[in-house]
Amino acid sequence: MNTKKILFILGGGLAGATLLRYLYRNVMLAKEWDYNVDNFKLVEVTPSLKANMYFTIINKSNFTAKVKDIDMKVFTMGKELSQIKQPQEIDIAPDGKTSIYVSILGNPVSLYKNWKEILAQILTTNDIELDFVGNMKLKTPFGWTTVPIKFSNTGKNLYNLYNENY
Repeated sequence: MNTKKILFILGGGLAGATLLRYLYRNVMLAKEWDYNVDNFKLVEVTPSLKANMYFTIINKSNFTAKVKDIDMKVFTMGKELSQIKQPQEIDIAPDGKTSIYVSILGNPVSLYKNWKEILAQILTTNDIELDFVGNMKLKTPFGWTTVPIKFSNTGKNLYNLYNENY
């Protein structure tokens, strides 16, 4: 083999390895999400206690991502308060923030069963800790993969966001 062929093969191999590393790095970054609640709006108070909110996904990768099947539960002190579901496919902007509008469906049975613990937390701390835990599906070049969601907020913060809207 002559030297030109060897250099061409080595150069092509290095370029291919660099491209694969870049793709792999961005797929791994796309799985590292940050979250934030930007807006909270109470839609209706019914036996099912329904509300809407925006939460932001911060995408650290250089690729536009597609997510679907967002499924989260809201807990306080390990007690489930409500569930969030968003089955639609949503585009997440690259290297930036995207707000997602979701509906929250309260769990009246759990609220009724655990009202004493919830009230005690509110009275002793003047606030209520809320943990959002769940997952969503992320489309990658290799297919759909499940990404965990976990972030926390407080009742006071959500109340302040609610007041900003009205």
